[in-house]
Amino acid sequence: MISLIIPCFNGEGFLNRCLDSVLSQTYKEIELILINDGSTDSSQTIIENRRKEIEETISKFIFINQKNQGVGASCNIGFKYATGQYLCLLDVDDVLLPSSLEEQKKWLDNHNDFDLVRTNGFYVNEEQLESNKNLFEVNHDMKLKENIFSDIFHSTTYLWPGTYMIRMKLLNKIYPDREIYPSRSGQNLQFLMMATYFSKAGFIDKPLMKYTIRKESLSHFTDGDVKKRKINALLGYKDIRNYLINSFFQGDEKEFWLKQNELLYARVFMKLAVDYNDKSLIKENYYKIQQLKEVNINDMIIYYQLINKFIFIVLKVYRKLLM
Repeated sequence: MISLIIPCFNGEGFLNRCLDSVLSQTYKEIELILINDGSTDSSQTIIENRRKEIEETISKFIFINQKNQGVGASCNIGFKYATGQYLCLLDVDDVLLPSSLEEQKKWLDNHNDFDLVRTNGFYVNEEQLESNKNLFEVNHDMKLKENIFSDIFHSTTYLWPGTYMIRMKLLNKIYPDREIYPSRSGQNLQFLMMATYFSKAGFIDKPLMKYTIRKESLSHFTDGDVKKRKINALLGYKDIRNYLINSFFQGDEKEFWLKQNELLYARVFMKLAVDYNDKSLIKENYYKIQQLKEVNINDMIIYYQLINKFIFIVLKVYRKLLM
């Protein structure tokens, strides 16, 4: 059986679509764990109205109502209820294509030396839900790559819910108490980062889900103090990485990855500083990279793009000559 965790907060606009995609799966041995995370819209009513249909279509349905705690905490709670051989996560505004769960399970059943598998998928928006144009992964080498821990850590590949399936025995080894870090977000990173550290990752080169890019999504920061919200979100992800490093690594390896985390976010914040023309932010983070003695030509180009346009142009020419 496959345990599928779906957290829901104010999902009335897309909940039925998500549930349709689950109930339309060609594989029916599904344990659906749906957490209503303090929704203030009609999400609970929609779920209750479809309870009988859900229970008649799949193997097991667990519905949890709770005060709003965030998607990370919701998945943490759902994790404790999971009894399947495999675990998947899905965001309530995304959809699984019909053979998704069956094909991932079949792949893992046939590859016992792997404890997780990822799939391809499509990026869509609300206006073009039927679009099959924008694939997640088009890089041939990345499709063949089995050891992707560094890629997950450095965010050079995707980790969307709905694109991966993990053996529960691996997750029980990583989290024997079924307790992930109680963050409000970042649940995908917590499940996938350490899974890719302990296991090779397979890849099914077939689009098996659709990830919906919504204009009003919190992850796209369309209102309020945009820069501040982006910084806080990034700091949250940095905190998760530090937590995982401190929890699972020791000695030199621990020091190495803590340093990599500092470098990763110093560079992320430098790019953010350029977007917002924030010289103070870019100076602060360039100084961090200097202190770590890891400044490279790309760091210098980003830094001087704000600080000195002449040096910026000279460095870009120099980098081109080095290629």
